[in-house]
Amino acid sequence: MEKKLHYLLMSLVFINVGILSSQTTEDFEGEAIASSSFIDNGQTFNVTSPTTGETYDIFNCAGCGWNGTTTDAQFIENSAGANGANNGSSFTIKSNDGTDIIVSNLYLFCSTLSLSNHSGSLTITGKKEGVQEFTFTKDSGFSNVDTLTPNNGFTYINFITEGAADYSQTPIDELIFTSTTDLDYMALDAFTWDYASTLSIEDLSNIENNVTIYPNPSSDDIQISNIRNITQYEIYNILGERIRIGNINPNQKINITELNIGIYILKLEGSNTIKFVKK
Repeated sequence: MEKKLHYLLMSLVFINVGILSSQTTEDFEGEAIASSSFIDNGQTFNVTSPTTGETYDIFNCAGCGWNGTTTDAQFIENSAGANGANNGSSFTIKSNDGTDIIVSNLYLFCSTLSLSNHSGSLTITGKKEGVQEFTFTKDSGFSNVDTLTPNNGFTYINFITEGAADYSQTPIDELIFTSTTDLDYMALDAFTWDYASTLSIEDLSNIENNVTIYPNPSSDDIQISNIRNITQYEIYNILGERIRIGNINPNQKINITELNIGIYILKLEGSNTIKFVKK
């Protein structure tokens, strides 16, 4: 049974092995104006809005955008079609083929239709295959669009710190932006993302016996033997997708209560990989 499970895990990861880690920032400068899709690092993304009469596409305005360090000309926004004043707004970025990604950070210009400071809130939701993986709401801390400070009026949104947890390593295939009241205009630039990390065949071939997880199976906490120093760990699901990253101290437990029931791989710094079961 052990050998069959090992081969199963290796074959599943082999399917994903072509997805390489390559964080990139899309600044939309090379994209077609008025397009509702874009291609970055070989991946196509579609941009849609669920609201009737509202259109999000790529817009060109010299010096109006923000590429993360300086102004640029192109970004995604909704001046081509808005839902009227004081109705909020909504748009979605989704990988066209269901490829899982992780999002590190982005810049979003948030204002009224007249491009003035707003009093609304912004909610960002990540989904995978239609299932919500995370959501967080921002009610304050927006850049001042009247004075265009900082970042040319674009608000920096860091997925590591913005929500209740670090969502920068959570695999998703869809990102949804929803605003309220007079936050009727949104413009997206400097979209920093990566393909969801996957284990390699070599990782699975390096399953070691000199460290163990106990209890295994477990429903709440796991502990790792023979840890002498602070060690980085990563947890991967059965498809080889990384779902958590962190550091562990000697004798420290890792809480796994939020994981779904199933088989997981824990990878330790130094390439040790250990299989465990959440029950």
